[in-house]
Parts: sequence; structure tokens; C-alpha cells
Amino acid sequence: MEDLAIMYHYVQTPKWRGIVPLDPIDFELQIEWVTKHFEVVDPTDLGKQRSSKPFCVLTFDDATKDQYEVAFQILSRKGLPAYFTVMSGPFVERKVPIFHLIHAALSFFSDEQIWDELNNRYDVKDVPEKCQIYSYETSLFRRYNKYALNFHLSEQESREFLEEKVLSIFHSFENFIDSYYINENEFIKMRQAGMTLGVHATHHRPFSGDARAFFDSEIEPCRQFMREKLGVEAKWYTPAFGGGNQAERMMKELRGILENHGFVGAFTTKPGLNSGLDSFWLNRYDCISLPPRSEFPWK
Repeated sequence: MEDLAIMYHYVQTPKWRGIVPLDPIDFELQIEWVTKHFEVVDPTDLGKQRSSKPFCVLTFDDATKDQYEVAFQILSRKGLPAYFTVMSGPFVERKVPIFHLIHAALSFFSDEQIWDELNNRYDVKDVPEKCQIYSYETSLFRRYNKYALNFHLSEQESREFLEEKVLSIFHSFENFIDSYYINENEFIKMRQAGMTLGVHATHHRPFSGDARAFFDSEIEPCRQFMREKLGVEAKWYTPAFGGGNQAERMMKELRGILENHGFVGAFTTKPGLNSGLDSFWLNRYDCISLPPRSEFPWK
């Protein structure tokens, strides 16, 4: 029997235009479907003896508040475990990662307006040819904006552009962080309820190409935060952006470092099933590719 891992981000009613969330009603319907076909377990249980059903791990990226207020409450009511990741940068440095600034900006300003402003301020003429990583976005301008701000511009350029826009809506980053992310007390409640917590990132950056430097800057500080503030010795890792454009190199070069520091596994953004813990890097299906949003993809 092969196992399933499902990737979730936002679970909320569509109140922002910059993201594509899974509606809570659909989330409950999907959990009902999952429990009919799989036994829901935490990641470590993937290595244990099977029951009559294959296993399923429910995984959550980015540590947004809706995961605590909506998904965790539903799972707790149903008595189901899940794996939630932690991002430490917003709490330690009070600094919002670029990708969440993008979500906020795209929610309150039109795609055309942002693209026009980017063209007026920066050299982005190569972006339309390179933005296929966002081919799932139906709007061309949305693809251009996400690629330009996540990958084409320097982090400093993107941050300066986005912070100006986000502050015009939220007035302070304290307001944004406190309302947008799962806080320390909420994570502790989740851990006490039996949820597994793992490392996502410090600043939510894609793999840099230097495995040791990347571990030291993006993984270890988050793990230290979890150890000191949450009482968790993290053993699972989920890379931001699935590693980004250098994901294959990341998986090859980062694995040994992770294992030497006590990590037992990590989750990719590659769709596919898994065979227990036979692989360190485990596949995941995005929640939107499963019922009720889509058909069972491997039937």
C-alpha cells in the first residue's frame, strides 16, 4: 500500500484576492473523503506497521492564523493528527517575508496596477518568458507579478516596493504579524493537542545553492526558535517554495546535513504517493487536486 501526503496552505473563506484558499466547507468534505480511504497519521507513523488502510499525512505550510482558527479546530473536533510547519522570522525579527507581502499587495491592488508600477520602476522585460512556475494562475499579470517579486527582483527591491503598499493598508507590521500568523501560545496549544510541528523557514527564501549556508540561515534559526519558545526538537522539514528553481540540487545536497542534525524526513511539493519512510524526501499532492475540488489523480 502506498501512502498519501496532502499539502495545505490557507484554509479560510476567500476574503483576500491575493491567495487561493481552500474553503472550510471543502476542507471538511476533503477530510471526510480522506478518512474513508486512509488512516490519518503524523509523519513519524509512516514507518509503522500498516492497518487495513494506507496512511495519510495532512501537512500545512506557512503558519498562517487561519490554520489555527479553522483547520486545527476542525481536526481537533475529529480527533485527527496533522503536521504544521513553523516560520520564525516574523516573530524573531518582526519582519514579514516577501511572499506574504505579495499576497497582501495582490489582495488590495489590481494586478494591472502592480505590473504597470513594476515596469515603470524596474527592468522586468524578461519576466513574461520565465514565469511558467505560476502557470496555474489564470491571469497573466498575476503570473508576471508573482515571478517578478518572488524571483526576478532582488529581495531589497521587492521589499521596498511591497512594504510601501502593505503599510498603506495595515499601518504597521505589528498589526500585520499579530493578525496574520499563528503565535507562540497557539503553537504550544497545537503541540499539546498532539499535532506535529516542523521547520518551514526563517525568512521563507528559496534554496540559495549553498547547502551549508542555507541550513545555517533558513533552517537552524527556526529550529532554535522552536526549541526555545515552543519546547519542540523539530525532526521534520518542509522547504519554502519546495526549494524553488534549484529544488533538485537542494534535495541532493541538503539531505546529509539535515540527517546529521537529526532530521528524519522532509516534504516536497512534487505530486506523488510514498512508500512509508523509504525516501527522505516525501511527495505531496496539493489539496486542490483532491476531492471535492478534483478527481482522485491516480485513478
